[in-house]
Amino acid sequence: MPDINSKNKGTIILMRWIARLVSIPWSYCALGLVWFVAGYGIEEGRLSEITADIIIFTAFLLTLGAAIIAGVWSMEIIGGIVLLADSLLVFIWFAVAPQLPAGLFFILVLPPLLAGWLFLASHRLSKKPKEQQV
Repeated sequence: MPDINSKNKGTIILMRWIARLVSIPWSYCALGLVWFVAGYGIEEGRLSEITADIIIFTAFLLTLGAAIIAGVWSMEIIGGIVLLADSLLVFIWFAVAPQLPAGLFFILVLPPLLAGWLFLASHRLSKKPKEQQV
């Protein structure tokens, strides 16, 4: 990690912790929702078990995987991009299925958007040369 002054170091650490505290609980909730929907699809006979397993594994990689990559492994740029992509995918889902409640939109779209933006911003700030930081 490059040299950063103490003034920006506290801001960067705060941004990373807020992003972690937002992304990890959101990822568990989103994964639980996908798991519930896939189980419901199996019960209704609309999904095979293999298809449901593929959907759940993909959701695991996109939600919890992004939060772990960014928050635990300190690869903020990769995790931030994946979280922003998650936000975009959920936004598209709401555009395609408008019968979903509006409250669910805010719960599923805003947290990954905020966390992804904070991870990318903290990464950008931590990589600035010391003389450019204010």
